[in-house]
Amino acid sequence: MKYTRLLLLLLFVIVFSCSTSNDDTDIIEIITLEEEEIIEEEEEEEEEESTKIGIAICDGDVQPTPEYIDDTITPTDNKCDVFLEENGLLIFEAENTKSDFNKWIYESSIPNYRGTGYLRYKGPFTGSSPLVYKFKIQNAGIYRFMIRSSKPDGVAQDANNDCFIKMEGDFVAGEMNACLKNYDRNSTNTNALKKDTKFFGTGGIGEFKNAAGQLDLHSVKPWATYSFKAGETYRLTITGRSSEFSIDRILIVDLNKYDYANYNKYANNAVQSSCVE
Repeated sequence: MKYTRLLLLLLFVIVFSCSTSNDDTDIIEIITLEEEEIIEEEEEEEEEESTKIGIAICDGDVQPTPEYIDDTITPTDNKCDVFLEENGLLIFEAENTKSDFNKWIYESSIPNYRGTGYLRYKGPFTGSSPLVYKFKIQNAGIYRFMIRSSKPDGVAQDANNDCFIKMEGDFVAGEMNACLKNYDRNSTNTNALKKDTKFFGTGGIGEFKNAAGQLDLHSVKPWATYSFKAGETYRLTITGRSSEFSIDRILIVDLNKYDYANYNKYANNAVQSSCVE
């Protein structure tokens, strides 16, 4: 639009100079004033662009690099009162809850687990034995919740693959930016996130492999996404639902910082989040 204005101005000057006897100094002053306005507009646009709050994945920024597991170090049973989010990432081992395991059995026989072991549910289908994890958010954002879980080999596709999840704290359902892959799978029902809701899907059969999972809201099955606030502490409760469902570790990741293709790399190889001091 600014170039169109400049072209019209030049045409005006040509016509004006042919049809009047005004001094050339007046024409130069008019051109100078218009050029100054265009320059000011360009400077305003540049300033606006420099202060834009971009979305990392959409803008192609480099993602933060988590600290990865050193296989030469023996894992420790580090049960934090509150885990600390850093660089948009939270990872904690299922066994590192301070809750009583109750109907969850601590084991280390399923292949490819991380940490010191994993938890396998042996309770009734109706749900029992809540596992509680608390964490603090330092960086506000839209976070997705996933579980690195496993189901037994040789069972039906929809069997032994779910639990209940509930989140407590100051949040609403997280709506992903439209430029992100699978943005239409964000949660839209905040109430469903704040009560025990079926969460299903495993990334491994007879082993631990990928992080996975989504909510079952009957007609729709979205991801579990949350809009978390900086400085807030949240309480996650995982309750048993189907027998033989095993949980290795939990992943909560800022969708605006980490690409979906790398989730499993983080879930499999990043160290557990540190504790709030």
